[in-house]
Amino acid sequence: MEKTKKPFSIANFFRRTGASMMYLGYFPFASGTLGSAVTVLGVWYVHQKFPFFFDIQHILWYWGAIFLVTAISIILSTKSKDVFGRDDPPQVIIDELAGQFITFFLIPISIYTLIAGFLLFRFFDIVKPFPVYKMEDMDDGVGITMDDVAAGVYANISLLLILAVYHWIKAHL
Repeated sequence: MEKTKKPFSIANFFRRTGASMMYLGYFPFASGTLGSAVTVLGVWYVHQKFPFFFDIQHILWYWGAIFLVTAISIILSTKSKDVFGRDDPPQVIIDELAGQFITFFLIPISIYTLIAGFLLFRFFDIVKPFPVYKMEDMDDGVGITMDDVAAGVYANISLLLILAVYHWIKAHL
């Protein structure tokens, strides 16, 4: 059966470019890990240039950014079958951005928390414990994004618990 070439569409161009994070998603292997790593570097950069963004006093800005990034991920991931030819294509990595961003909510940023957050998020995104794997069953861009959102929530809670235990042990030694 011959593939028919779809006509050019501005909307599909923006979906392809945005959903793949400027074509990083086309990396031949581990594109999700690459998207996560680039996001962690971005979080580090923003923390260096705009540290107030991570202060508890500005929590609503970070919260708003999480919602904005998640909404953009859902929008750009929608119609992925039409754009990429698959329901959950490996080229779509903007969902990694949303999930990694959630991972660092209320987390003090350091090299250690960045590495731990990256590893925890990748673990939960790959292993997909309940209900992460069920989120994939949602329709279109919502399903593509929400499994990473859930993995980000798991990674965030795990990182908060690790930090709490670390500080408790440190205080009692």
